[in-house]
Amino acid sequence: MKVTAISASPRKDQMTHSVLKKILNKVQLLNSEVTTELITLAQKKISPCNACGYCNSNYSCNIDDDMSLLIESLKNEIPDVIIFGTPVYMGSMTAQAKAFLDRTVVFRRNNFALKNIIGCAVAVGGSRNGGQEITIQSVHAAMLIHGMIVIGDSSPTAHFGGTGWAKVSGGYQNDAEANATYDSLAERITETLNLIKATSDN
Repeated sequence: MKVTAISASPRKDQMTHSVLKKILNKVQLLNSEVTTELITLAQKKISPCNACGYCNSNYSCNIDDDMSLLIESLKNEIPDVIIFGTPVYMGSMTAQAKAFLDRTVVFRRNNFALKNIIGCAVAVGGSRNGGQEITIQSVHAAMLIHGMIVIGDSSPTAHFGGTGWAKVSGGYQNDAEANATYDSLAERITETLNLIKATSDN
């Protein structure tokens, strides 16, 4: 089983990246059989979808940029879980996040290649209540359009996903409220993987 996290922050090795790494580590702690991967969109050139229609008849994108390489990589090994993380910009996801998700239409147009993949989201805001849940719901919308199995964090937090605040004194490690959602999300990922595995074994 493979869990892939995607950081849609335009800045390298910042909080979104660190939080996703924390969640991946927790998932591996809960299930040592899981392999993990962390993809960062920082410093990558990802152009917006121009609706050229190329992917209607091809399992690839006609735009020559870094996203085309990411599509090929994901196509070659579709993960069992995708965790999509983004900072909150102006109350929603980053431009990089939106461009990435729009370009994944290539998977939808090729037999819904992401159908039944587990999908979840993490959002980090500059304020405690800076639009994290709205941002996560926007990511969930794209996942639902792919036919993915969308999950949020598990009990006891049990809301939409991982919700972080970037300005906690001493860093995100000191944010007990946010860290509870990250841990709960990792637990929910593991629970869902186990349920799917048990079903397939039967």
